[in-house]
Amino acid sequence: MSVEDQMKFVLRLTPAMHKKIKRNAKLNNTSMNKEITNILADSFSKKTTESLLADIVKLLEKGK
Repeated sequence: MSVEDQMKFVLRLTPAMHKKIKRNAKLNNTSMNKEITNILADSFSKKTTESLLADIVKLLEKGK
């Protein structure tokens, strides 16, 4: 991703949240920025997956 494709965003964190992200980033051998980006991406992906699963359950329940 080029610099032109990126947006800078300032984020305020509690010291406890900062510590958790920093610890996870170290465990995942990545930067804090990348760790936060991964968490956000997983969050959006999870919502999509949960939505699809909910739709499938609804369809299956209709067939009962």
